[in-house]
Amino acid sequence: MTWLVDKLDPDAVFRAAVYKERIETTIDGVHCTVDVICPDNVIAYLAAKAVEEAPAEVKAAALQLLDHAYRCGALRHNDSSVFRRARDVFSDSLKQVHYEPRHANEARLLMAKELRRCVVCKIDVFTLFERFISCVEVGSRTYTYAIRRDKGVFHVIVEDVADALDPINRLLTAQYRVAAADVDLETFEALTRIYAKPFC
Repeated sequence: MTWLVDKLDPDAVFRAAVYKERIETTIDGVHCTVDVICPDNVIAYLAAKAVEEAPAEVKAAALQLLDHAYRCGALRHNDSSVFRRARDVFSDSLKQVHYEPRHANEARLLMAKELRRCVVCKIDVFTLFERFISCVEVGSRTYTYAIRRDKGVFHVIVEDVADALDPINRLLTAQYRVAAADVDLETFEALTRIYAKPFC
């Protein structure tokens, strides 16, 4: 498995990260809600960085897209390094550059490519167990969650089931850009018992 967000539609990544739209989709049979994990200053910085080598028409389109996001209040920041980056990338002369819809599409694609690192797919706890946890090994004092990967498994070892979800989410976010959302402990404990084995 690779990052699930690599398979997201670029426009969905752009709309979620820049305009904070709620995006729900299914990727490889996994239903998820796209969630943004980067603050606005990082999003603005990466969006500007994405188009710094682009032709003037693409930069002009990107400037217009970002300007619209600021004006409608979807994107906000007050970080001086972001303003410096924006000044380096978007000169005043770009406001006079004519661009076409294809340039705006290219700008969105370039920005979405950079912004993929700022989004995760939030999944429900049932999908977490069905797709990512192969089993739970129950020892005398610990629980070991075996999490699938391309070759082999990752292990999360805890003494209390209530402590398992945070490290599992951190691992899945780093490996697959996936995290379980809105998980109640009772359901998590019930699924842990269902997937429990003496040896994995």
